[in-house]
Amino acid sequence: MRSTTSRTWIPDSVSARGALTVATIGGLVTFMLLAPRDYTWAWASVWRDGNYAEYMFGGLLVTLWISLAALVVAIVLGVIGGIARLSKNWVWNQLGAIYVELIRGTPLLVQILVAYFCFGIAVRDSLEAAGASQGFVDFTQQPAWIGVVVLGIFGGAYVTEIVRAALLSIDKGQTEAALAQGMTKAQVFRHVLFPQALRRMIPPMTGQFVSLIKDSSLLSLIAVLEVTKRATEVRASTYQTFEVYLPLAAMYLALCFPLSLLARRLELRLAD
Repeated sequence: MRSTTSRTWIPDSVSARGALTVATIGGLVTFMLLAPRDYTWAWASVWRDGNYAEYMFGGLLVTLWISLAALVVAIVLGVIGGIARLSKNWVWNQLGAIYVELIRGTPLLVQILVAYFCFGIAVRDSLEAAGASQGFVDFTQQPAWIGVVVLGIFGGAYVTEIVRAALLSIDKGQTEAALAQGMTKAQVFRHVLFPQALRRMIPPMTGQFVSLIKDSSLLSLIAVLEVTKRATEVRASTYQTFEVYLPLAAMYLALCFPLSLLARRLELRLAD
């Protein structure tokens, strides 16, 4: 049973988030009404006459699939990294630690630029030297897929710590009891530890997905046509700044806010 504190905390948390949403929307409306006074609003030229709405929403779909694909990569790397971080093998343990510290210790923006302009060129030259088909070489140079890989590696470092923390939270007595029943270590991990740890991973994984959605906006710097890049292009074509960037912010809020609420609800529901 949930404690009394938990029962009272849930409405308070939801109310606080609702108040934050109302305050945000109210602030945007106030801004539109009061500042700047000499600005001529031209919503129709962007969202009706210019037919940019479909183009922007197409970018939103690109943002979603890139974020989902990156999350899959992050989960795979995170599970491997989390197990490595808990391994008694010194080599695997240190490799996992180096991965986490290297990725979390450098800005994502720098990682994107290095991957695209340095490693991307190196991979292209290596593939061409190895005689790979031009089609495959061109595929590896697509900015969207490079973005998926970079975001996946970046998110994987955080998922590694999520997995490690979830596995460490399981009572060691369960492992000892399972081994005493004759189960192998692999069976203990697969049937005892991981199912329980998975429940504790789901809420922070949802939060990590929210982070990946927001971080994907940095891929506009390498010409990935996600929603931020498309908004920049629409702004360059129409010269309407507020009419483009305010809806852009609203799109990210519409994506991330429900997921943030879901993560919080899952955290409370799956809590022991």
